[in-house]
Amino acid sequence: MKQLAVLCFFLVLNLYTQKLRAQSEPQSPDQKSNWNVGMEGMLGASAGKNFYSFNVGGPSLHLRLTKDLKIGVGALPSFYVRDGKTGAKLGVAPRLDYKSWVLIVPFFHFDKTEVWVASAGLGYKFHKKA
Repeated sequence: MKQLAVLCFFLVLNLYTQKLRAQSEPQSPDQKSNWNVGMEGMLGASAGKNFYSFNVGGPSLHLRLTKDLKIGVGALPSFYVRDGKTGAKLGVAPRLDYKSWVLIVPFFHFDKTEVWVASAGLGYKFHKKA
């Protein structure tokens, strides 16, 4: 484990020094940087009866109805609070996307009790800036 941490440290250090070297070299006006930092994805929150979750948009399938409107279904990796206890769970959710806003209705299955818990919430999609 320690060897893996050292390997990761040197890999990150190598990438960082390459980035610094690239910044110090003069660039022509039409040459673009290889690095592009931005946030892409969806963050959301949903609530149900004695249940709250904070979601990150996972893989999903969409049907585009108009330029700004899509419907679909997706997986939602989530942190939840249920009856005062916390955990992490993968939910499945139908979703309605309008521009950058997402209406989600995630369902979560709890194996011990064989119960599906439903919630409803809202998410915001971050788009990569080019």
